[in-house]
Amino acid sequence: MIGTSSELPTELPSLHNAYQQARATVSRGAPIFIVGQTGSGRTTFARQILSKHPGKIYWITAAKALTQVPFALLTTLTAQLPTPTGGFAPAEMLAGLVRYTEQQSLTLFLDQAHYADEQSAAILGQLSLTRNIHLVVTTTAIHELPQSLRDLRTSPDAFRVELQRLSFADTATILEDVLGGAVNSSTVDTLLELSDGNALHLRELTLDAQNAKVLSKQGCYWTLDRLWNPQGPRISDLINSRLREQPRSIREAIELLAVTGRLRYPFAQQLLGAALPQLLDTRLAKLVTLTEDEATGERELAVVLSSGLAPHTVLSTLTETKLRDYLQRASDTIPREVLTSHARAWFTRHRVQLGIKIPAAELYEDVVGSAQARKFAQVVALTDSLDRESFTDQSILEHVLVMRADALHELGRPKVALSVLEPLLRTGSPELRAVAAKIAFAGLGDPELATRIIDFGPHDPIDSQAQRLLLLSRAGRVVDSERMRDYASHSDISPALRSACLAHVLIEDCYAGRPVDAFEEFVSFATDNYWSSATPATQAELLFALPVLASSLGGVSAELAGLLSGLDFTNLAINHANYLTGHGLEQLEQGRALDALEAFEQAFALTAASDPYLSTGFIASLAASAAVLVGDREKAGTYYFVGKSSSEVSGQIMRPIAQRNLLPVILEFEGTEAAQDHLRQCLAQADKFNRKLVRMRLLHDAWRLGLSVGVDEVSDAAAIVQGPLAQAIGQYASVIHTPALEAVQALTAAHLSSQRLLYAAEIAQRASGAARELGQRTLASRLLSLSTELAEPLEQVNTFALGRGRIVRSLLTEREYATCVLAARGASSHEIADELFLSRRTVEGHLQRSYTKLGIVDRRQLLPSTNGELHVVEPPNAQLTSLPVSRQRTT
Repeated sequence: MIGTSSELPTELPSLHNAYQQARATVSRGAPIFIVGQTGSGRTTFARQILSKHPGKIYWITAAKALTQVPFALLTTLTAQLPTPTGGFAPAEMLAGLVRYTEQQSLTLFLDQAHYADEQSAAILGQLSLTRNIHLVVTTTAIHELPQSLRDLRTSPDAFRVELQRLSFADTATILEDVLGGAVNSSTVDTLLELSDGNALHLRELTLDAQNAKVLSKQGCYWTLDRLWNPQGPRISDLINSRLREQPRSIREAIELLAVTGRLRYPFAQQLLGAALPQLLDTRLAKLVTLTEDEATGERELAVVLSSGLAPHTVLSTLTETKLRDYLQRASDTIPREVLTSHARAWFTRHRVQLGIKIPAAELYEDVVGSAQARKFAQVVALTDSLDRESFTDQSILEHVLVMRADALHELGRPKVALSVLEPLLRTGSPELRAVAAKIAFAGLGDPELATRIIDFGPHDPIDSQAQRLLLLSRAGRVVDSERMRDYASHSDISPALRSACLAHVLIEDCYAGRPVDAFEEFVSFATDNYWSSATPATQAELLFALPVLASSLGGVSAELAGLLSGLDFTNLAINHANYLTGHGLEQLEQGRALDALEAFEQAFALTAASDPYLSTGFIASLAASAAVLVGDREKAGTYYFVGKSSSEVSGQIMRPIAQRNLLPVILEFEGTEAAQDHLRQCLAQADKFNRKLVRMRLLHDAWRLGLSVGVDEVSDAAAIVQGPLAQAIGQYASVIHTPALEAVQALTAAHLSSQRLLYAAEIAQRASGAARELGQRTLASRLLSLSTELAEPLEQVNTFALGRGRIVRSLLTEREYATCVLAARGASSHEIADELFLSRRTVEGHLQRSYTKLGIVDRRQLLPSTNGELHVVEPPNAQLTSLPVSRQRTT
């Protein structure tokens, strides 16, 4: 029988419509065909649609070993029926089954129906046509079913669902079921890739990762160590069991394809021969398009593993003898020079694993290719057993060691990385010292050591001069930006370093108040032919500037969104924590603080496992700001403590953004005087670097928070800054001094066009207050309604300028609290009076006294929460007496 719904995993988001249609088909008794490869979730899908079916349900699984046994399935079904049928001769079973189903409905779940014997299939198919039996069939493919069941597919009422590769949302749903909690989006992405979207493989990989202790709960999120190589017993047993069913030729073809990785079709034909068409028929491998000529339609195809099989997981089942044999066969068939850079490095990695001596030139080529593709784990694997004696050119050996150290640093092992280079610091090249300095600065948080390393050679070439200037700028020193711009265009400097210099220049241009100029320069570079042919390492360096560009302009424009949509972030291999932090920053700028906090917490969890850029403090500062916005004082305090105690280099050149976002946090925990002091320090730093936009943002935030900054000062600061955000802020003074509905609406529309919803709602609220002070009560009310409407999507968010009121129980009497809760839910005074058995006048009195205590003037300012219940928080202390230090991770 089918289990109850509580025993089943959560239904997958991508199959929502399929669940509904399948259940409707079951209710009318028509046949259902659920098609998918092994492990795709066929059985689970069938159980989910049948779990609440009111009729009798029998579950029978066909077996390959019984395919040729006549009436095997019919015998199994007959034996389960509660009423004796008279015997097990075919005619008796058929007669008994007909008699039984004429009296009551019978739904039959026929699992693995492609193994059904022909005789049983014929009877079950006939009874399905007469609606004596309602069939739910699972199979790998319709054409593999017995003919009698295939014929049912043409029934006009039949329903068929094809289970495809899991989506990202599906994967997250399954992982949350398996692990019993929220899962980091980086972990979802990694396990989706490793499992190739196969539900069964996903589950086994997850449990293997748990057993290997590389999947642990960091803060609120289950987080995977991305260095994990999936070789656990569960997934190995699963792969072995799947391949055991296949003929030897297919097994060998799959194992060969795991050794080679993605293989261009002509080479796959040479290597796999006659087994290739058969392999594609099994759907355990598939064809993918590498390139397509738009003019001729000609395509370049490649063969890759599919249906949950991935090279890493299949390789974990191979013995060294088999792996060595497959490597030899592949090498004999496909010359190294015709392979892609990735394929060559993949081959070499296997050879290194087997202890095969690699020619120095080949190893160097493969390490360079892997480093440029940002495949840092592969760089480390290729150089783990480095034979230094095989390198006759010591400069090449040194470059290999530099790439190994850089990869170790990127993987969060800075001490080990620096130890690789330390013996060579006095005699090594400027490039070596530059990388060592970067590791000392970004990985160890030691600017002094980094400066000593980079300053060792006074007559270093231009690469080293550029690296030194870049490091000093990231350490918060005043540097010559024009010189940095020259380095960004210098042909003698490596592309990745030029890109890093350009990113720095663009960020400084934004800070200086020239974000429009910076964006135009970014677009010209990103649409240039040089960009399209650049390595992922070069592209990733430039993309570092994107969050600052978006923040400085005041939102993601259509042009910027178009550029982002064309980027292959998987190929760029951007650090997941950095990506999540950039996403969270954009959400925070929009005022969507709950979404921002979620992104920051996921990034924070990733840095707990690996933090190559010492970004934990930077992320924590932003998370604290988001938590303050939604009134979560406990989380805000926890993250504030982490941010305050973090390295001074955390965030590097983006540190001013974190410092600005700490302003509301300091105000919350340490009071007005401390916030004013922090503001003065940040303004002094902005003036020191001539950062006009940073100054404008600081003054704007101070005004929004009710600190001693006038609106005229804010607008004056905006007048000398480029971009839509500055243009909007420049109009604040006029709408506050002489509020008018049309002017405020135009200003809110300008903010909305840049997706700055919070700023739009805030300026409408501040203009409402200004109108009220001028005695323009009607205008004040209309502007308050505008602010309320704009702020509605901002779940749980409040600021001084937004002027919403959190309903604080400790400030109110029991009756005042109850009336406010109901009013926040939208109840009228009359409805509240009926609910609480009070007079309407009494209700109005409770509300007016509550408004005074909460610092608001109207019920429209009461802050509801997302679930209809009010988000209740105690009032913050005026001064910070103690921060929660018992934990540095939220739970």
